[in-house]
Parts: sequence; C-alpha cells; structure tokens
Amino acid sequence: MQQYLQPNFDRSDNLIHQGIGTEAFFRSIEQELPPVVSRAELAKATGGLISAKTLSNEDSLHKGPAERVRAGSKIGYTRASAMAYIRKKITYYDKR
Repeated sequence: MQQYLQPNFDRSDNLIHQGIGTEAFFRSIEQELPPVVSRAELAKATGGLISAKTLSNEDSLHKGPAERVRAGSKIGYTRASAMAYIRKKITYYDKR
C-alpha cells in the first residue's frame, strides 16, 4: 500500500493519462485506498481536488461521505463510502 502523504508523481501522471473521471481513474484510486481512509489521505488520493477542509465542511452539512469512522479527534471514511463520494464529486470537463 502506498503512503499518500509522500508525493508520487508517477502515480499522478498515470491517473491523468487514464482520464480524470473515467472508470479506470476511479478503479486506480480504489485499489490503493486502505479499508478506512482519513480525510488527509483522501485529499492526497484525489490529487488535492477535494481537500480535507472541504470534507470537514461537507460533513458538517451532511453532504460528505456517508459512513464516517472516528479515532480520537481524527475522522475517516470507509473505502466504499469514500469512493461513492468522489465518484459523485469528480467530473471532467473538456472546454476545447
């Protein structure tokens, strides 16, 4: 399992070449996520498209991932819940 807190530019390039918002893009992220993912890890997994602060804000509005896990003061999400959320939030628009 990769650590998302370490920059992995090869992985980022691979995700971009697969096409942001494609099924291959989402599968690639899902395969590398642990069973429970923190807000920070989810932000890194999306390349910063969704920040940890956005996740916190959307949680307070009941618009974030559905299944939350708390460990002390840290909040995480189940892999399935995190993936459902990013599938809903990330779309690709080509303005050519």
